[in-house]
Amino acid sequence: MATAPASPSSDQGIPHRAASTDLTIALLHKSSSVTLATLPADVLGLIFKLLYDEWLVDIHPKFRTQPRFDHERCQGQFLLGISSTCRALRAQTMPWIYREVYNWESARGKAWPESLWPYFRIVHIRDRTAHNPRKLEISQETIDSLSMMFSLVKVTLRLESSIHLDLIRALSLAPSLLHLEIYQARFDGSFTSCALPFCALENLLVSIAGFRSISSQEDVDHSKQFSNVDSLLRAVAPRLTELSISGDLIPSTFPTLDWRNIRRLAITEHPPNPYIAIPGLVANMGNLRQLDVLYTVDISRGTYGKGAFPLFHLGDDSGQLLSSRCRLLSSVTLGNVSATDSIFTQLPAMLSCLRLRAPVDVYDTSKAFPRKAYSPFDDHTLPTALRQMSHLQDLRELCLDLDFFVTAPLIEQIATVLPDLEVLEFSVPRYMFIDDPPRFREQDRDPGILAALNRFSHLLHLRITMNFPRDSDFYHSQEVTARWFLSSHKTLQSVSFAMLDYMYLAGYNPAWWRKWNHDVFDMTWPTPPPTPPPRKAVRIIETIRSL
Repeated sequence: MATAPASPSSDQGIPHRAASTDLTIALLHKSSSVTLATLPADVLGLIFKLLYDEWLVDIHPKFRTQPRFDHERCQGQFLLGISSTCRALRAQTMPWIYREVYNWESARGKAWPESLWPYFRIVHIRDRTAHNPRKLEISQETIDSLSMMFSLVKVTLRLESSIHLDLIRALSLAPSLLHLEIYQARFDGSFTSCALPFCALENLLVSIAGFRSISSQEDVDHSKQFSNVDSLLRAVAPRLTELSISGDLIPSTFPTLDWRNIRRLAITEHPPNPYIAIPGLVANMGNLRQLDVLYTVDISRGTYGKGAFPLFHLGDDSGQLLSSRCRLLSSVTLGNVSATDSIFTQLPAMLSCLRLRAPVDVYDTSKAFPRKAYSPFDDHTLPTALRQMSHLQDLRELCLDLDFFVTAPLIEQIATVLPDLEVLEFSVPRYMFIDDPPRFREQDRDPGILAALNRFSHLLHLRITMNFPRDSDFYHSQEVTARWFLSSHKTLQSVSFAMLDYMYLAGYNPAWWRKWNHDVFDMTWPTPPPTPPPRKAVRIIETIRSL
């Protein structure tokens, strides 16, 4: 029986590396019954993913140092060579090759061949690329074809011009479209009244952020833009489960819309204008579970230093708890909020997760150092915020961006107010460790930190993000430090470190997490044994031999 074509998941990639591919094919030919064309879809997917990971590390290093190109990389194109070897492999690889496509890959601005449409799952539409500043034409033929792509589940738009109604209407007719992401959003074009079905849409992201900054273009007609955004939101609000939107785009009618199914709301970039406090924004969201308010400071356009950026006021003066409107709210993330903000007293008592972040404009490239704002919390202001959280006795996860390194007194203050935490995360992202080395190195370890951590009687996971070069002492001693924590705490199950190498990552998100679990250590060993690096080729061979 013929094997069905492989259907890749969202995180699977397909690289093209000749040496590894030749090795795999040679091994498969040793068996008369197993070939690449007859492998089960899940095994074939595993091989493709391992090869793709190897390609990222060894073949194409520019994607490691220029993460903005992640916006414009199709993983499936690396299977074109394999697909040309035989018809059976071509049938197997087609869903991978054409799973994700960009509009500039069609010929001379025309639509893609109709025979390929059944394979399209993700389509990216751009009128300019990060690789090439040349203006791209988006033909009417391309726009009209979107409504007839029955397998299409996600579309991203990144346009410098105003979004045309024809494009929105075509997307609203795509029968399987679940995710729509619009970046560099500009809605001051002509929007005549028309039906926008969007029968399957669940997740919508609308952001003014683009490759250059988080600023709107100066000539935007804001009155027309608010009216058009209101029309779009009215059409999709009743069926949305997730919405992420720039505060710059929120119309004054936002609180009155029908948000009956919304589960996650993220407000990004800047506060609404005219201003709407958080309790007002969620007033009609009875099923809301997760709220992220990530108002962003722009450190590249001002003086880089503490006190250079005004903090945002998120709460209101009503004193009414958010739970009176959102009874199911369990997770809240707040960005650049003052320690005295009334929003802390308005957080629902049943809240289980709270994250206090300091986001900035990560798209701006005018600064060489990581663009992370100074946290509004220091050893003077954090106790003020903690006192307003004393009613959060169901809180189980706390994540803090700090402007100073973790100390025993800080941990003790948190444990006094929130003793039942199970997850504790600290992020100290600014590159302050050249002059102020981390206290987790062997010669700097503070026993007081361990004593303070043991005041959490239910702590399970400790996560710490720090920023310093890869050649620092601590980078090479993380495993020993993780063991130091795990062997000294009675309930701790895992320790994770995220490294922000300022010479490597041009943003503020962790480059990677390294995690150690309690059950992998024999605590009687004087030092953890070295862990050999994984060998992808060995894993490929073992997978094939197990068939």
